[in-house]
This record gives sequence, C-alpha cells and structure tokens, in this order.
Amino acid sequence: MPTPVRVKSMNTLAHISLKRRIPLQLGGEGSRKSDEDPMQEGAVYERIKNWLLAQTLVPGQLLQIGVLADELGVSTTPVREALTRLAAERMIMSVPKRGFFARTPSEDDILGLYSVNQTILDAALGRWPEQSEPAPAAAAGSTEEVPVPERSAEQLARQTGDLFLQIATRSGVGEFAEIIRNMNDRLHHARVLECEIVPNAFVDVARLATLVAAHDRAHLRQALKTYHEERLLQVAAISKELLLRPFTTADW
Repeated sequence: MPTPVRVKSMNTLAHISLKRRIPLQLGGEGSRKSDEDPMQEGAVYERIKNWLLAQTLVPGQLLQIGVLADELGVSTTPVREALTRLAAERMIMSVPKRGFFARTPSEDDILGLYSVNQTILDAALGRWPEQSEPAPAAAAGSTEEVPVPERSAEQLARQTGDLFLQIATRSGVGEFAEIIRNMNDRLHHARVLECEIVPNAFVDVARLATLVAAHDRAHLRQALKTYHEERLLQVAAISKELLLRPFTTADW
C-alpha cells in the first residue's frame, strides 16, 4: 500500500531537522504524536544518541521510556526500540527488571575501543584503491610540519571521528565503516578529553588529516599506529577524568 503523502513529508522533515541539529517541532510541548503523524524510529534513535553524546543524559541516569516519549512527542514503542538498539551498541546499559541507563565507558572499555579502532583502520587501509598519482611531497612524510588550525576539544573529537570514518569508507568495505561509526560514538567523550591529556593531540589529528587528503597509505599507517600507542598510554588517565568530570557540549 503506498505511503500517505502526509507521513512521507513528516519523515522528510524529521530527517532534515536531525541533519541540521535543530529541534523538531511536532505539536505541543510534551504532547505525543497521533498514529497518523508518527516520528520514524531512526529519528528517535538519533535524537536520544545525540543527547547521550552531549551528556544531556548523564552517566548512571535511568532512561525512563515514558519521560523520553513525552519529551520527543512520540509513543513509547519507538523509544523502547531505540533504547534497545543503543544497548546493543553498548552506548547505554540494559539492566533486567530495572531498565535502561546512560553509561560511561570503563578503563577496559576504552582500552579495547582504542585497540579495535586501530585494527579496523589498519585493515581498511589495506583495502584502499591504488592512487594513480603519487602523494604531494609536502604531505608525504608523517614527520613533516603541518598546519594546526584552531579547534575546540569538541571539534577535535568530531574531526577525529570524521577522518576515521573516511578511512574506513574509502576501503569500500561496509562493515569497516559501521564498526568505526560505533567506535566514534563510544569514544567521543574520551576524545574530547584527549586534547588535555595526550601530548600534541591537535598536531596528531592535523597530521592524520594531511595524510588522508594525500592518500599516503604508508605514512598514514605509521601515523595511526603512533596515534593509538600514545592514547593507549593514557587510558587510565582518560578513564579517571571521565568518571570525575561531568561535562556537556551545547552544540549537539
């Protein structure tokens, strides 16, 4: 049966709103939408995930399905499905008979995430297509001086995730890209703290950006190895800071 024009239009509006990171106005405040005007499950999932990334939902907080449904103006079904999906991705915790809770990655989590991230990116590089022309000389060496634009900690975290997703996507292997997306979400808060804890964090990311742009696989592989080794040395400090310092990012 063809999708009603009205529903298709609202789904399009939901998608555009999320891409622009602006609130979606779908009726009165706190009111739930009728069955004739549903928000897509994917839109609900993205909104809740963005709240988690911004720590609007703080670690340890009980994620009450009814409260979230009222806040989003939807029924409880898409909220429950979104939370189940986020729990499967280990973005939140699902505790039997208690519910869903926001979480902070443990030291072991961060250690594993950095290690898996490095392994997947290394495998992705191995699947990059051959470049028909050599990389520019100025970008070829990982030890070359690179310009370091001014960045906030939040911008650094996002740029890092974007670069890693670009590396995975360029491999042409969809599974690599999906894993890196999940790594980006779960490591986001740790990466926000890297600029304070990891020496030369901004330089590291600027160098990676230069090498990705140059399609310089050989030097990029070594730069990624160095990047992850430096962060693995700081896992304990990053984990401790995540537990001790609640923070929010207002621009999600």
